[in-house]
Amino acid sequence: MIHKPAPRHWRGREQPAMGSTVKGALVALTVLWGACASVPATTSPPTEVDLGAVELTDLAGGSHSLAEYRGKVVLLDFWATWCAPCLESLPLYDRWQKELGDQGLVVVAASVDEEDAPVADFAVKYAPAVIVMRDREGRAADRLGLPKMPTAFLIGRDGRLIERHAGFDEAGAAALRDRIMSALATP
Repeated sequence: MIHKPAPRHWRGREQPAMGSTVKGALVALTVLWGACASVPATTSPPTEVDLGAVELTDLAGGSHSLAEYRGKVVLLDFWATWCAPCLESLPLYDRWQKELGDQGLVVVAASVDEEDAPVADFAVKYAPAVIVMRDREGRAADRLGLPKMPTAFLIGRDGRLIERHAGFDEAGAAALRDRIMSALATP
């Protein structure tokens, strides 16, 4: 006679087989990983960014427009605390802000997280020199056509979009820094 183990019960119900739990977790991880890209895609659309229409919220709840930074070179980075490549990009952008801020670079890190607390803690730890904002409802991301996380938009002093840089890796970061240096050299 073959002995079959008794079903496991959890809160009065039969517990699902471990295989279905693992499959569900793998599907969830795949979806999250796809939303958070590590391989960059760079495009250079020759479009104007209506800086006044791009509204973000600071960590204290105040509303801000990107128009406040007209005349500066702006690196607008969309990120999230759950995004693994953001753990690499934000500290690098923080370093660029420290090195190039006096030349006119402003790094604005716009979080798409829904909760405030992890954003503030994350920003203090990984990017204390950048301006951290919130785009909780995703309005700015929608207006700019955010393809994936992280995505950085390089905006020139004249408000023109120089480059959209989706994803993150070292080679792409080096190319982005070169574009920033060119933009800073342009009056």
